[in-house]
Amino acid sequence: MEQQDFGLDTTNRFVLHLNPASAGYKAERLETLHHALEQEFAEIPGMQSVGLALYAPLDGNQWTFDVFIPGRPAPGPNDDATVLMNRVSPNFLESVGQPVVRGRGFTQADNADSQPVALVDQAFVKKFFPREDPIGRHFSDTDQQGKAEFEIVGVVADAKYTTPREQAQAMYFRPLSQWQFLKDPVSMAVETQAHYINALVMRFHGQPQNLDARVRRALSNVDPNLTIIDLHSFDYQVTGNFNQERLIARLATLFGLLTLLLATVGLYGLTSYQVNQRSKEIGLRMALGADRKSVVRLVMRGALVQVGLGMALGVPTALLGARLIADQLYGLTPYDPLSLGVSVAVLSAAAAIAGCIPARRAASIEPTRALRLE
Repeated sequence: MEQQDFGLDTTNRFVLHLNPASAGYKAERLETLHHALEQEFAEIPGMQSVGLALYAPLDGNQWTFDVFIPGRPAPGPNDDATVLMNRVSPNFLESVGQPVVRGRGFTQADNADSQPVALVDQAFVKKFFPREDPIGRHFSDTDQQGKAEFEIVGVVADAKYTTPREQAQAMYFRPLSQWQFLKDPVSMAVETQAHYINALVMRFHGQPQNLDARVRRALSNVDPNLTIIDLHSFDYQVTGNFNQERLIARLATLFGLLTLLLATVGLYGLTSYQVNQRSKEIGLRMALGADRKSVVRLVMRGALVQVGLGMALGVPTALLGARLIADQLYGLTPYDPLSLGVSVAVLSAAAAIAGCIPARRAASIEPTRALRLE
């Protein structure tokens, strides 16, 4: 799961979370704040690009809206018209490594005085315009069509913003500097809240030095009231989504190793007991001409037969039990042949080691001593 393609690039990228509302910023001051943050953070040594957004990929946040397309019926309660929405600055997509694959990205010219525009991802195109050219098409996230529509100017590659377990969701992006002026008080309240950034993504040419101190200095230069909620690498933010899965995997590995150890010790003890019980028989065999290799094969055969019987019961049981953990698997089926093959190989190797020591001890039995005891 960690090695999958998220549609993002985490190399030399860092994410700062902050809350301008807690610093007392009103809606009319947000655009000035956004420009000040971009300019101040661009001065940090090694900075390649700075992107602002309502939220960053895989940081636990999401905003969703229904899509209304002119000329089509409004979505009903059973229609799947819900998509993700994010407000971003022109350099945000570059900062997270999500490329524009068609059309153009946002520019500084996409402001309050220009045509309302939007970027959509490939999943959005597949969902709403599967056999059409989306560039130039219009849609809205309210039912006030004709008053709140925006034009699609570009298509970006799919990326995972909410959960790494599912496919990339249909999503669209709006510029931070463009507003929808609606009459509905609830819609306007939502619109206003959507302009308060929560994430600032930084892309560096290499690994930055003393980043924490430089970020604090940059924030202080913009406004001393702005505080850091958290600051970490983009890679850390992405991998933080797997803490539960990582814990489960480690526990499963621990229990698997413990089970393997118990099985090996048990097989060793049983084989040793059988060798002691058959020491007279083994001595007689050797006195009658059996060599040490044949004795070793005799003991090992008995150990491996037990393992074979165990696998004959264990493999079908594992296949049935795998259904119970199917929802914990990613990129694997409950009947993954490679996993089963490795398990059989490891168990066989452990059985060979467990049976080898008693077998060598059996081969060292002195025939005369065994006959004397007989």
